[in-house]
Amino acid sequence: MIQSLKEKQLSFTKLSFYDNYVVSEIKEGCYLNTELFDHVLAELDVFYDRTKQFVYISYRKADFNVNPVDYLSCDTYENMIAVAFVTETDSKKKTAEFEKNFIKKNTAIFNTLKEAIDWADNLITNQ
Repeated sequence: MIQSLKEKQLSFTKLSFYDNYVVSEIKEGCYLNTELFDHVLAELDVFYDRTKQFVYISYRKADFNVNPVDYLSCDTYENMIAVAFVTETDSKKKTAEFEKNFIKKNTAIFNTLKEAIDWADNLITNQ
């Protein structure tokens, strides 16, 4: 995998920024809510300047909780064209399948980070 262009450590996640995508690794035991999503969106504004299209990749290494209704705040973020979930366990895949129902953007679930990155790069290239 290529070196990230920038990394930002927040209290609840690590964001790794690349040209076509951002990878978020939420910390163990975190409860994501609208307030925390707003912190992420602010960082996305700084890096992508609301002009560059990108894909958000949720790299789910740790166990955490989220109210999927809070994903609705992300739908207004126009230059985020898609969301990818990366998880290796069946239980986390089932959770991601449920969460997909609350995201109006193009979404997909992958077993590996490489698969998600390839998908993201392909989406951006074909825009």
